[in-house]
Amino acid sequence: MTPLVAHKQKKIVIGAIAAGIMLYLSKFLRPYFPDNTSVLLILGCLPNFGLSLAMPFIYVSNRLRLNKAVSHFMIACTITLLLMVLNEIRDKYQSGRVFDWYDIYASFAGVIFAFFVFYLAIKRTYNANF
Repeated sequence: MTPLVAHKQKKIVIGAIAAGIMLYLSKFLRPYFPDNTSVLLILGCLPNFGLSLAMPFIYVSNRLRLNKAVSHFMIACTITLLLMVLNEIRDKYQSGRVFDWYDIYASFAGVIFAFFVFYLAIKRTYNANF
């Protein structure tokens, strides 16, 4: 892999992680929209979507940092989804927390989006040999 391709891949990975973290941080905007149920629904789902997007790319960034092949991205996506669903199930049994199916759907959508970003932007575009 050429240094230019590796640099572009790292930029995509950093962008995906940064976008995921920013979406996660949107949860702090909820108090500013107490009466708007549509905005609250979106702001309620964005943190799950953001974390599900960012977590598989943390694995990718570590592999790129170590100059190793990224060969188990699908497993990273599966583990991310499993952890996000388990976290939501935990909310069902913990006081002060709320179980929400939309959060599970958002987690699933985030993992799917991460999968497409990885395969379309990194693997196919740069014809990387993972």
